[in-house]
Amino acid sequence: MNTAEVVVVRLETWVEPLDRPANSYLVSAGGLKFLIDAGVGQLPKEALEVPYVLLTHWHWDHVLGLARSRYAGTLCASPRTISYLRGSPPAYEGSAAALRAFGDVPKELKPMLQMGLSRNSEIKEYVKSMESVRTFNECEPVARGLVRVLECPGHSDDHVCFIVGSHAFVGDSVNPGSGLSVLDINDYIRSMELLLSDPKWLAAHPGHGPDVDRAYVSSWVAETLISKVRRLIKMRSLLSPNWRPLKDYLELLYGSENAFAKWVGARSLLGYAISLAKMGLAELNTEAQPWTIRAKEA
Repeated sequence: MNTAEVVVVRLETWVEPLDRPANSYLVSAGGLKFLIDAGVGQLPKEALEVPYVLLTHWHWDHVLGLARSRYAGTLCASPRTISYLRGSPPAYEGSAAALRAFGDVPKELKPMLQMGLSRNSEIKEYVKSMESVRTFNECEPVARGLVRVLECPGHSDDHVCFIVGSHAFVGDSVNPGSGLSVLDINDYIRSMELLLSDPKWLAAHPGHGPDVDRAYVSSWVAETLISKVRRLIKMRSLLSPNWRPLKDYLELLYGSENAFAKWVGARSLLGYAISLAKMGLAELNTEAQPWTIRAKEA
């Protein structure tokens, strides 16, 4: 594809408790217009008139705009994303998972938890009512070769990135100027290797924050991974050989943070626990209420 044929317009919407706007992108390529991610609020008329919206993942701050705008076109997403949106979210991620994992959520986090549950419910009802929901291989922009889909789990297990000409739409795999919650560190490393090994894209368009170039993405990913690995090592060093509620480690790792940062930290803590369990360095009991964890000795 001639990169001159690709036109990208960033759209920003915001609701509480986001610390900055959610991005969606109106893209023109190969004579076709489509939207990438839907943000969180009312979308402008030109975005509502496009025939397709492609989602990077299921999190509400990338999808709520569909319901708030009453978008009537075709929703394109992975089978896993579609399943999550229709009411079968993963047992280990999202607001409902956090409630199960932490049980008695700290009072300063409860408003954010309730917002997440309410918005997921709103999205579920709207997506179930949509007349046209397709997987990517049934979606015209993908079928015509205008969009390439890269499976990039890590931030969530359904996360994808899109390549359109020289543009990469990276969702929450890259979060310029801020941190990132990661569900599975090893998955995230493999995903970033896949993204950065693709030589065709020059500009990256994230789910939050400004557009950035390849050099920035490479540097940001490296710094993020260093921070994540350090936090992972710290958590492993804190683990007791005895079963202990996972929520105890929220205070140990994020006790000095404000409410929003602590909520992001709670999501990250789930990822650290899952990652340590997959590495054979911890045992995680997700049947307990709340979840419990202990060190696993070699």
